[in-house]
Amino acid sequence: GYGTWLHGEAVAAGLCMAARLSARQGWLAEAAVERIEALVRRARLPVVPPAGIDPSRLRERMAVDKKARDGRLRLVLLRGIGRAVLTDGFDEAALAAVLEDGAAAAAAGAGA
Repeated sequence: GYGTWLHGEAVAAGLCMAARLSARQGWLAEAAVERIEALVRRARLPVVPPAGIDPSRLRERMAVDKKARDGRLRLVLLRGIGRAVLTDGFDEAALAAVLEDGAAAAAAGAGA
């Protein structure tokens, strides 16, 4: 499970982190990331994981997600708002950076 976190909260934060990773990949404009995060905040949902989460533990949990195939993590990323793609073609270092940034933002209280 997600501890005290609701599934929808995890999905919302995951959407925002996927948008940030998509932007790091050069697939999504920063303005689109900001728009997505603003809409998620308007719904009073988190844009980062809960404070205190370990980015490496989060990455481990992602590896057993139902989208993983043949030991490869596949993510739903964005090529634009409304243009989602399921891919394993992402930069692993960029993913690690997004997870680290999310944990740091959560620790700083930037979750909602």
